[in-house]
Amino acid sequence: MKLIKTSYIATLLATMIGVGTANASQELTPEKADSLQSFKEISIRGLFYSESDSVRAMSKAADKQGADYFYITSTNVAPSNDGLRIVYAKLYKADAKPVDKTVENFRQFNGVLEYPKDTAIHYEPYDIIRLRGYFPTQVELNNAVAKAASKKDAYAFFIDRLVEVNGGNKQITAYLFKKDAAERKLQPENAIPYDSEAGQLALAQGGEAAMQVERPGYYSSSAFNEQFYSKKFNNSVIEDVKQEPNVKKEQAVEKNQTIVTNNNKPVASTTLVTPTPSTNNQLVIPQVKSSRYTVTLPDGTKIEELNDGTAAKMVAFDTIKIRGYFVTAQEISYKAGKKAAENGAKYFHISRIAQDSKGPNKTIYIDLYR
Repeated sequence: MKLIKTSYIATLLATMIGVGTANASQELTPEKADSLQSFKEISIRGLFYSESDSVRAMSKAADKQGADYFYITSTNVAPSNDGLRIVYAKLYKADAKPVDKTVENFRQFNGVLEYPKDTAIHYEPYDIIRLRGYFPTQVELNNAVAKAASKKDAYAFFIDRLVEVNGGNKQITAYLFKKDAAERKLQPENAIPYDSEAGQLALAQGGEAAMQVERPGYYSSSAFNEQFYSKKFNNSVIEDVKQEPNVKKEQAVEKNQTIVTNNNKPVASTTLVTPTPSTNNQLVIPQVKSSRYTVTLPDGTKIEELNDGTAAKMVAFDTIKIRGYFVTAQEISYKAGKKAAENGAKYFHISRIAQDSKGPNKTIYIDLYR
């Protein structure tokens, strides 16, 4: 009788374990996760001693959210305890729709699609190109970029930067994408700095609060970083526009080249050149700022300025003010950052600028954050 009872209990336990395993959310591969639309993103925290521990815990958490699948995107160390881990994951339903990569709303030039910014920032580029030359119209500019992109077998391009340089010429930076480009991991909008007091408190709180904190290895949701990608792709080549006086307008149309009616202006026939310090035609790529404006003081101290959205998620430890005559917005930020650093802040936010009723001076109100 005792043997029968023991056997029954063992069978019951095995059945329960089997049911629990069958109903547990399953972890997706990176490729599968990139191809499906997630319905939610969550975070959990705990003492996870191995990757399998965090996967099991996330599976249980995903179950509670009604998910059938999950994909762990990143892991943070809790600032309050080095042993604690904060794990982030995207959740998916069994009937999750595939990621929509239709091209109906995208313009096409020379057989290459032009991505708008809100599409481009979600995909990882595989190369970067730069052009410089005279482009009288936007269509001619796009055709020149698309022609260069087509030579590199690009599926799509995104023009990230367009700057006018000497003589009416334009300097262009564009990113190239494959059709099956991987999804970029983006920071939350107006993310709270990870090493700030507010960031540490949010991570300790977990849940939705932790989702607002910067994550390691994630990109800014507002921009590409030209210097980063130039180094990543080891690409310093610049496509410089040269004049081709004998090209007829009809021939240029057939070849999808940029055309101009003024013979004194260059036509978009392109030659690859790499400027060197010894050339007078040297093109210096300006330094691209990070997603936050950073003030660098003479002693090397750096302090970052927060935008309104990020500052609204944090609590200032002090508010100070400075008064004076300021010519530019950059001068205001520098003076405010310098004063904030002197008061022990790691971050600052200019909350208000008051113009004196008499005279040109302004009073700047600055919130300080650690």
